[in-house]
Amino acid sequence: VYIWDEVENPRGIVQILHGMAEWCPRYDNFAKFLNSHGYIVIGDDHRGHGQTSGYSNKGCVEGDSFPDTVEDVYCINEYAKTTYKLPILLFGHSYGSFLAQAYVSKYGFSICGVILSGTAYMNRGLVHAGNLLAGTIYGLLGADAPAKLIDKMTFEAYNKPFESEDLKNAWLTRDRKEVVKYLNDKFCGHVMSYGFQASFFRGILRVSTKSAMSKIPKDLPIYITGGDKDAVGENGKLPTKLCEKYKKLGINRVEIKLYPDARHEILNEINRDEVYSDILGFINSVFEK
Repeated sequence: VYIWDEVENPRGIVQILHGMAEWCPRYDNFAKFLNSHGYIVIGDDHRGHGQTSGYSNKGCVEGDSFPDTVEDVYCINEYAKTTYKLPILLFGHSYGSFLAQAYVSKYGFSICGVILSGTAYMNRGLVHAGNLLAGTIYGLLGADAPAKLIDKMTFEAYNKPFESEDLKNAWLTRDRKEVVKYLNDKFCGHVMSYGFQASFFRGILRVSTKSAMSKIPKDLPIYITGGDKDAVGENGKLPTKLCEKYKKLGINRVEIKLYPDARHEILNEINRDEVYSDILGFINSVFEK
């Protein structure tokens, strides 16, 4: 767990849920920005990631890691609330946004708002296929086997529209320096295990059911954001669909903002100053109530 709490007279807490194949220290600049505006920040390296997994065990998990990680998030939330006696807003990016989708269905009462970055309402047919594939190979090769086929079908496929840029993982952001930093980071870009992927696909199927989504508190403010050239969201199609689903459920405040030409990691995009400002505006509006 990482804590950024050098804040005088803090207004609240922002809890960060990082994405797949990365780790929480990548959010240091964002956390310090929030500190400068009165918010304590807390986050963790999820199961199979960063210093939770360790360098030699990257991508590997025990048990059913997706729901177990949601429980981790709740434990950290309770710790922060007890320690600082302040309300908490959740910020989830990519894989972290799917954890956040699950979290608000079960523990939405524990937070005052949620931001979903690089998120989507996934095609259930494709997720079922991914679940079947991951489960089958898991049975053949074991939980810790690297899910290279799934990595090829997702991360490598996401990069195809940007092949002319001759840079691996260019789909993440237009800022080449940030992509190179990602490529050189020992805790980024690793192939997750089949055990992890099998749990992830099962988790996605659960969070996207009507029964799960109907449990989200109707008064929970939700802010969906990303790039309109984000391959995870099919260039804006899937986050927009998620927004529509939430509105149909009768959630009182659901907002969406997609940035033209921005890719998956909007916090690391060339217009990051604009992104930071917009996110801060939403956070301020939630804590001002």
